[in-house]
Amino acid sequence: MGDQGPLSIGRLVMSFSKAFAGIGLLLREPNARIHVAATLTVIGAGRLLGLSTVEWAIIVLTIGLVLALETLNTALEVYVDLAAPGRHEVAGRAKDAAAGAVLIASIATVIVAGFIFGPRLGELRSGFGLAWAAAPAGVTVYLAVTLAFLLGGVVWRGKWPK
Repeated sequence: MGDQGPLSIGRLVMSFSKAFAGIGLLLREPNARIHVAATLTVIGAGRLLGLSTVEWAIIVLTIGLVLALETLNTALEVYVDLAAPGRHEVAGRAKDAAAGAVLIASIATVIVAGFIFGPRLGELRSGFGLAWAAAPAGVTVYLAVTLAFLLGGVVWRGKWPK
């Protein structure tokens, strides 16, 4: 990239806008939408349970790892498609390896969630009931958004419009 001189506010804003565009690209991917649905579910469960700071830190790190790897996987797929249009065995192996990294992180995240949430499932059910009683509209909207991301990833496998 070379030396581009001192960082100006304009260049910083442009850099962040490109990063947010990358997140937008990620959210057009069906698997990423499934990860977002899982993230929303875990955040909701964590709020209901009142997780400790350490538990939140572990949850945030594992979610961040999965989403970062999914972003890298998406970037690699785009690059490989550009470099090797059509089907190519080596390109397919590169894509499979990147997807495998996301799967490994996802499995580890599910195991971590099991350690944190598993012993407290009864408490989670009670918390959901209390949240529903206190704010049914808020809970409904939260569930609808989560379900929309989940269905967007599972049922509708096409890409979101650009």
